[in-house]
Amino acid sequence: MKLIEAMTKYEKYVKVTKSEGTYNYLQGKKGIILRYLGSEDCEDIDRDTILDFIIAQQDRNYNISNRTINKYIQTIQQVLRYSCDIDLTYEKLPVTKKIIQIVPEPVILRIFNYYKSNQHNLILQRNYIMFRLFYETGLRLTELLNLKVKDFDFMNLTIHVKKTKTNTERYVFFSKETSLLLNRYILSSQLDNYIFIDFATGEILKHYTIESICQRLSRKLKIDQSISPHKWRHTFATRFITKNGNMEVLRQIMGHSSLKTTQKYLHINKETLHKEYFKTY
Repeated sequence: MKLIEAMTKYEKYVKVTKSEGTYNYLQGKKGIILRYLGSEDCEDIDRDTILDFIIAQQDRNYNISNRTINKYIQTIQQVLRYSCDIDLTYEKLPVTKKIIQIVPEPVILRIFNYYKSNQHNLILQRNYIMFRLFYETGLRLTELLNLKVKDFDFMNLTIHVKKTKTNTERYVFFSKETSLLLNRYILSSQLDNYIFIDFATGEILKHYTIESICQRLSRKLKIDQSISPHKWRHTFATRFITKNGNMEVLRQIMGHSSLKTTQKYLHINKETLHKEYFKTY
């Protein structure tokens, strides 16, 4: 069996049994894998093949990280294991533990102030609510895009998150100000199903559309750092830990299966370090 055939089998398995986020993750990885290894017989893929694949990726992109390469290798291993019953062992490349990047408060204020003064159409209203919910809930992008009107309890400022990465439903919460904006947006757009839709097609917004919104906003407001959805998730978690500190509560709000995953947010961010340092010096 060729790897391209094995990938097709594995892709069907993931689509049926895993979350939408996991399926989208695979879609993002399979193109590069198949470009280099798609015509290879699965039985012929060994450690040397993987080594050649790594070298090819480093030649293709000088700045590619070991973390990204490890994700490609892990995907290849999963495809071979599921589709061909082949266990290919390969040691992970060493990874530098990076500082978790967040969206700084001044940037958040700049974004919110921009949208507050530009609410003249439904698209801008929608985008403002999207960023506010990222900031207040820590939702993953796929979770946010799958929210429906009926998932919101406006009386108790609660959202019932049903489509999750771990397939475990949970509750998150939002502010009164966001509730007022949401109510106005829902009434104006006459929504009765999904919240975040493309008004041209009536369909749920795509991941790449959200990425494009973030990039265009960065250029417009001259923001020189990433404001991607996952940065907002990091921002929510870091802010919660700084102001509250209850790791188990944060784990449940974030939808982590393990407390170990949540504990990565126990870092002290740069702003706090700066503030505490200059209290002394």
